Amino acid sequence: QEWGQYDQWLAGQFSYFLDRMHNTQDEFGSLLDNTQVLYGSACSSTHNARNYPLILAGGKNMGLKHGQYHKFSEKVPLSNLYLTMLQAAGVPTSRFADSLDDHNTMNDLFLT
Repeated sequence: QEWGQYDQWLAGQFSYFLDRMHNTQDEFGSLLDNTQVLYGSACSSTHNARNYPLILAGGKNMGLKHGQYHKFSEKVPLSNLYLTMLQAAGVPTSRFADSLDDHNTMNDLFLT
């Protein structure tokens, strides 16, 4: 029960953070639309290195497509997500940590 209350508190803080980012404008639009925010955890007793519950929010102006749920194959390393995020942010790189050479498995996260 205490763990659930803590998870609820964290989710509330995340929601508050996203709301503040969405409602803060600069010359390019909202901060949320120009920022990628990754939220999640792999350090509970119910998730292991093959079952990460993650939320990727923001990044609308970087091409991030919202309103989706994805369950990737266990053969796809988490570093592929990090590589995709780097590329969306304009970082010219083709590898990150143990990313697979065929990192196109993450392309459906973004608008075409």
